[in-house]
Amino acid sequence: MSMKSKLLIFLGVLAMLGVVALYVQEFQWFQNYINPRNMVLGALALGGLLGFGLGFYFHKTGEELVDKMRIWITCFIVPVLLMPLLASLTNRLFAERKIHETKVEFWDEKRHLIGRIPTIYGFLEGDKKDEMGYFIFLIINGELVRVKSKTPKFPNAVQGDSVVVPIKKGLFNVDFVDWQD
Repeated sequence: MSMKSKLLIFLGVLAMLGVVALYVQEFQWFQNYINPRNMVLGALALGGLLGFGLGFYFHKTGEELVDKMRIWITCFIVPVLLMPLLASLTNRLFAERKIHETKVEFWDEKRHLIGRIPTIYGFLEGDKKDEMGYFIFLIINGELVRVKSKTPKFPNAVQGDSVVVPIKKGLFNVDFVDWQD
């Protein structure tokens, strides 16, 4: 194996680890989107079309049928996996700077563990306790929406109260809650 091949493999592994790290970082934001369904479906469709085009262009370089199939599959899967990440990053990073303080209906606020899940026996003695986070359930535009926060936002609110939530409008018109904590 040549040095060039080893370098390309190394760079490919680094790129894959970078994508995984970006997805992990983006999940915390993705959970605070308000109805991201259309953005995700659009990104998957765009990734599929892009993958089909790349596969059509590059499959000619394969000599045997197995090589052509590998090229088609790789060219299709990679864009389909990357597009939701790119759509979410683009929507959030190029969002309006202005935060809209929006009045919504409060439904509930629940504590949850952030981090690992305990075994079936619970936490073992001496285990480090994980920190707590909060799921906040809100009624926004007539839909029940769950968002996450590291701290309790409405400790004294009861179901049906009106609360003010900081919402940003994303580039693709997909709004998200920006707690700034």
